[in-house]
Amino acid sequence: MRKLISTKNMTHEEWLKIRQKGIGGSDIAGILGLSPYKSALSVYMDKIDTDIRDEEENIPAELGLELEPFMSKKFKTWILKEEGLEIDLKEMKYILQDDKIDYFLVNLDRYFEHPTRGFCPVEIKTTTEFKRKSWTEDEVPDEYYMQVQHQMMIIGPECKWCYLIVLIGNRTVKVYPIPRNNKVIKDLRDRGTDFWENFVQKKIAPAPDGSDSAGDALKTLYPEEHPEKQMVLSEKEEEELGAELAKADDWKLKAKVLKKEIDGIKQLVISKIKDAELMMVQGRKITYKTITSQDHMVKGTSYRKIMIGK
Repeated sequence: MRKLISTKNMTHEEWLKIRQKGIGGSDIAGILGLSPYKSALSVYMDKIDTDIRDEEENIPAELGLELEPFMSKKFKTWILKEEGLEIDLKEMKYILQDDKIDYFLVNLDRYFEHPTRGFCPVEIKTTTEFKRKSWTEDEVPDEYYMQVQHQMMIIGPECKWCYLIVLIGNRTVKVYPIPRNNKVIKDLRDRGTDFWENFVQKKIAPAPDGSDSAGDALKTLYPEEHPEKQMVLSEKEEEELGAELAKADDWKLKAKVLKKEIDGIKQLVISKIKDAELMMVQGRKITYKTITSQDHMVKGTSYRKIMIGK
């Protein structure tokens, strides 16, 4: 790894400009199609946007930064208890760069020297109670797994482990030691290189993937129409798009059939629960309760709602 630039006294706008020059840890999952927040198209838009400005207020991100000292203390307590180590947990006040590829960049939250594992980054996350099920005893969400592998890739082959600590719903702290995965890292390097050299550098937008993020990026790319303008496709483009439209028609028909099947199963459940409020089916909790909406601009209503647990 190389130290690209010091982040000491760096403004947020300056940081955004540096981040635009490469692929960071928060970008990689979007490029791979594994992020619920970013797509390859939205990452591409971030990189080619010439109007760099501070992002809108992001309370969760700000809160995460404010909690980093607290989470650092929790990590030091955890590693003392679990591994018997008293460590010097440090901040990395530099943006790091891959030894060979200039556009692979990373910011580390914290790092320390492990007596047997060597240089270990520590990634700090905070999340809501609604995401609790995404954090199992042994696995972290895909986007964060890719992020820490991206970190280890840039630090170099001597970095064998990364620790990820997360605060869930302001009431649970979990720590995950994550080993280096060279197979995943090779894929990250290959696909990251393809994205940067064949899309960003050539100013060719990657295909949208159906995500909300990709949809938002398209709205930014094409915010309004030009009256009277008609797009004319090449014969090949027309053939390819026609095939995709036919595929969409097929999926719409299948979705209609599936919805009818699901509605039929719900109706079967209602026919079994009848006038009861609760029913258990092989450990699954099913409720059929009356929901009442309050009077406001229109008259309030009451109806029974079926809820089927997993």
